[in-house]
Amino acid sequence: MNSPNNKETELERRERELREREHALRLRELEAEIDRVVPAYETSKHEPQESKFQLWGRKLKIAAQFTAIVIVVGVAVKVSSWLATAAIVGGLSWLVYKIVFEKDRPRN
Repeated sequence: MNSPNNKETELERRERELREREHALRLRELEAEIDRVVPAYETSKHEPQESKFQLWGRKLKIAAQFTAIVIVVGVAVKVSSWLATAAIVGGLSWLVYKIVFEKDRPRN
């Protein structure tokens, strides 16, 4: 016995199920569209411009580093030339000693 009230409730239930399915389908379509459309932006850090004081400070630091390197290299060259001179003079002195003074000694 199908009463008109049962038919109406069955019809309402079917309509609700149909709306729920349509709603779920639309949500899946929107999610798929969101996943497809999301752009990948490359970001970069914004560096504030240097003031004139900061620019001069940076240039002064670079000039000081260059000057320090030049001084260290100059000192290293001077020390190495002194050591080379000492080695040459020492070697020649030893050679002269061997040639001149060792031959004059009587051997026992």
